[in-house]
Amino acid sequence: MDLPAPYLLLVALLVIGVLGLVLRWAFATDEKRDYGLLREVAKVPSRTAARFVEDRLRGAGIRATTVPSADGDGLRILVFPADEKTAIAALLDD
Repeated sequence: MDLPAPYLLLVALLVIGVLGLVLRWAFATDEKRDYGLLREVAKVPSRTAARFVEDRLRGAGIRATTVPSADGDGLRILVFPADEKTAIAALLDD
């Protein structure tokens, strides 16, 4: 079955359009970044506050990571799940 040239062009454009939509969906970036196993233990407004929290956690023997928050307002302090309770206790301890 031979289709006329305008129909072949229309089918080709349709296939390219569908492929473009699939690729856009597949490679879309999510607003909230996933940091794997890491858990948030604090959210701070500035780099200075983040350094203070990291130093306090480091003093308790806990490794911490600082990342920007999803809303762009401040920074998040992340730790591994095994250290989460200890990190919260270290931060709440006066």
